Amino acid sequence: MIKIEKKIIKNKPFFYFTEQVRLNKKYKKIQVYIGKNIPKNLELYYVALKEKEIKLVLENIKNIFKKEPKITENEIKEIEAARLKWKYKIASMSEIEQDKLLLKFAIQFIFESNAIEGSRLSVEEVSSIAGRKYIKKTISRKEIFEVQNSIKVFDLIRKKDFKLNQRSIIELHKLLTFGLDIERGYKKVKIIVNNKETVPPGEVRSGMSELFFWLKIAQKEKRHPLFIAADFHNRFEYIHPFTDGNGRVGRIIFNWMLLKSGYGVILLKNRNRQSYFEALNQADKGRSNKLYRQCAKVYKKTINDL
Repeated sequence: MIKIEKKIIKNKPFFYFTEQVRLNKKYKKIQVYIGKNIPKNLELYYVALKEKEIKLVLENIKNIFKKEPKITENEIKEIEAARLKWKYKIASMSEIEQDKLLLKFAIQFIFESNAIEGSRLSVEEVSSIAGRKYIKKTISRKEIFEVQNSIKVFDLIRKKDFKLNQRSIIELHKLLTFGLDIERGYKKVKIIVNNKETVPPGEVRSGMSELFFWLKIAQKEKRHPLFIAADFHNRFEYIHPFTDGNGRVGRIIFNWMLLKSGYGVILLKNRNRQSYFEALNQADKGRSNKLYRQCAKVYKKTINDL
């Protein structure tokens, strides 16, 4: 965690911006000298410390992450540079500023995620519903619930005590589908998506157990968090545990996994839905590179736009 350290040298105070950077199993301390007093504006020192961390991380990429087949070291470096941009931007903001930024993202996310599933609401209409402002009479009760439910889900996953497991995923789905005519709990009938069968109802619970077992192994192997999240998303969508709402739940989980690991957020957009679906289809066949590269590209753009 970034903090200010005070050193006493010859009975005089000296202040430093410091951070402990994890390099595989070890930590290395980096610091930037602030001065004999702490200035009100620390922006320049955040930038200086960020540059030091970027340099250190990029020099040690091979020791931090397991090599991904067909993913270059430069591609990993670009992702890490974006992560550190997010990290230091958030660190320099007050809690109120952070809340505003994440609400802004949540509104955009809800607009795009619901649009992927067929919603015709504009981003302005989503914002009005989320802010409980004027809502057009032409907007259906179903569309209002979809937005309000999604805001509640975002609030839930931002809580520090939120843990990802089968029970919490079922609760996410329950909260996301409140007031909608959608069956709760795991599916009880066969579901076909894009002419492709998903996991049979009787195998959903065991399939989800296997997914969480796979997740533990992937994390122990020191695979890159973005690619772990992308793989989890793909495997979750293939299982398709619910009758409806799988895409929205899956994209929410994707963002939670990135937030949890310090990578921020990712905004998959409706205008790219066909390439997104095709990447998931290719990953179902064991060819995940397209999904990885699309997620890396979208992730970097999301961070830069924010």
